[in-house]
Amino acid sequence: MAKSSQLGCLEKRDLLNRSAVSTDRLLEWGRIFEQQELINDAVDFYIKAGSSEDLEKLLSAALGDGDVFIYTRLARALGRKVTADEWMSLGKRAAELGKNAYARDAFKKGGVEMDNTTEAQTGPAH
Repeated sequence: MAKSSQLGCLEKRDLLNRSAVSTDRLLEWGRIFEQQELINDAVDFYIKAGSSEDLEKLLSAALGDGDVFIYTRLARALGRKVTADEWMSLGKRAAELGKNAYARDAFKKGGVEMDNTTEAQTGPAH
């Protein structure tokens, strides 16, 4: 029987809160969620499994997506402090993708204040 690609919220909670669960099972669910582009759920399972490799892969993808929220969560899970250069890269990518709120947030965390949406679309002037 094929494994269902759906896990209800209560089943997910129970699985993540269980003290004795196999790493393979956690990784399997993490990959299922990742394939379904349910990244927050994938992160939950990769953290529980202790899979730095998978978290690093998602960190790279979050940078490419200009996703400040996921990037911050992943960096924290990996025990890393996001550098000013990383914030600037995140902000520029978010701006390129039209994610102006993420761009402003990343630039602010990188030490650059942005005054308007036009700057968020192009990045801060240097």
